[in-house]
Amino acid sequence: MGFGPIPAKNEQSSPMQRHGLSALLVPVFLLAMFGAPRASGQGFRMTALNVPGSTGESSPTGINTSGEVSGTFTPKGDPYLKGFIYSGGKYTILSGPAGTDGRVRALGINSATKTVVVGDYLAGDRYHGYTYMVESGKYTTFDYNDTDSSAIFGINDNGDFAGTFGHAGAAQEGFLVTKGGAPVPFYGNGTANTYVYAINNSDDVVGDYYDSKGLSHGFLRAASGKITTIDYPGAAQTYLYGINASGEIAGTCITSRGADYGFTYAKGTFTVRDFATVNGLNAAGAFVGTYFGVDGAATGYMAVPQTFALSRVAIPASYGQYWSIIYAVNNAGVMVGGWNDASGNTHGLMISDGRASTIDDPDGVQTVLLGVNSANQIVGSAYDTQGNPHGFLYEDGKFTSIPGPSDALYSNATGINEAGWIAGDYYASTDKTFHAFILEGKSYKLLTVAGSYGTYTGGINNAGTVVVSWVDADAQVRSSIYDGSAYVPIDVPGAAQNIAWSITTAGDIVYRILDWNGNEHAAMKKGNDYYVFDYPGGVNSGALGINDHGKIAGFYSLPAKPNVQLLFEGTE
Repeated sequence: MGFGPIPAKNEQSSPMQRHGLSALLVPVFLLAMFGAPRASGQGFRMTALNVPGSTGESSPTGINTSGEVSGTFTPKGDPYLKGFIYSGGKYTILSGPAGTDGRVRALGINSATKTVVVGDYLAGDRYHGYTYMVESGKYTTFDYNDTDSSAIFGINDNGDFAGTFGHAGAAQEGFLVTKGGAPVPFYGNGTANTYVYAINNSDDVVGDYYDSKGLSHGFLRAASGKITTIDYPGAAQTYLYGINASGEIAGTCITSRGADYGFTYAKGTFTVRDFATVNGLNAAGAFVGTYFGVDGAATGYMAVPQTFALSRVAIPASYGQYWSIIYAVNNAGVMVGGWNDASGNTHGLMISDGRASTIDDPDGVQTVLLGVNSANQIVGSAYDTQGNPHGFLYEDGKFTSIPGPSDALYSNATGINEAGWIAGDYYASTDKTFHAFILEGKSYKLLTVAGSYGTYTGGINNAGTVVVSWVDADAQVRSSIYDGSAYVPIDVPGAAQNIAWSITTAGDIVYRILDWNGNEHAAMKKGNDYYVFDYPGGVNSGALGINDHGKIAGFYSLPAKPNVQLLFEGTE
């Protein structure tokens, strides 16, 4: 007998829609495939949990107040899962008690002074529960009476623990052990197949049970013994995987379409998180789970709350009534972008000292401004009557064409640094594909990510480092930096699509990203850390500009008007 992988396997089959990278005039918004409320007004520092020696597949199961994480992963060349502990940026692989063959899962972790991890290991055809004292490295096996298999899924700071046991061919049953006493068995409903996944310091436990149709329902068992079913409204199945000291619950639901949505639940309110699963959470609001990134692998993540100070950019109604966007901000705080008039025509937008003005290239029927340096040299694109962009440089009231290399049919000029180096991209007549370039003086340096189906630029910093986005063989949008010699991946943990837009002298980068469920977010890379955030109370956020002082500029929408774009600025 076996206890099934934790968390539930993703069954989502709808492919991600592709970003329209070259469509700079019109913002691209992709609708979620499930009509659920979106997480908003929050930020997280994101860490991808890629265990050394793994296939890239991992599933964190719990996080304690110190930020230590327990979980399981799939080793390369080994069909059996192994457990891991993540602490302080380092991984410890669990191999189980001496004499076993290392088929072990780490399923829970507590926040006690002496940390304990719990889980199960497989010996022959039987699962055994265990506790593992991290400080001493000691395993203690737990078997529920004479049953065929036992597993411990959760432990609290008092040493109380909970899990699942059962006989082969019979319904699984939950159990609870408190104060070192005898195990207390229970079902989530009637005699339904029951799995218990977590316990908090009040001895409340959560898990799921299966009905006669094989569908999963979440439940909460209070310390008093009272059991309450908790199902995400409208979901086909619900799993409850974690509960913290304040009673907030982490879980995952599956829609009728087979799409997974992680959520948290507190005081009767469900909050959807933008990841496939949420498996555990701590008292500080950090949570762990699984996301599906650009390669489609089920990768573990840790999300730690992060505050961003963001405010709405006020511009005259005539500029923001229909559509407006900010693409770049220089070190003096001057912002550039575009705005639409009542006829749907796009004009170049500059915001300086709170005043908005229009800058239009007379050679185009529409204009958008994409980059600006401290000398107020501006680059952008002017669109012809066929809708094709043509790059330009604007300085001292004059426009200079940036046509791209000799084989360019049309071009974009997307970024400019303090030395006047220009980053851009162009559509080539030779292979009918977009390629990137750096223009220094009159010399073009061509940039193309190997194996890509189109390479596009964002900004360029004073070191000549360029951010590029590119389309891979699976039509997924990825991002890299070109540092003068190599393309270094900079995909955001949790993102299914990545468009990096701007880069500072220090190498900080901002993005607009799309998660696996079709929700758009702002993101930032600062040093080695990645952050994902939304404008407070907003949806469909994207960060497009950042200067050397850490000022960020971007866009968002309101939940009631998801297709009306507003502008924000702020700092981390």
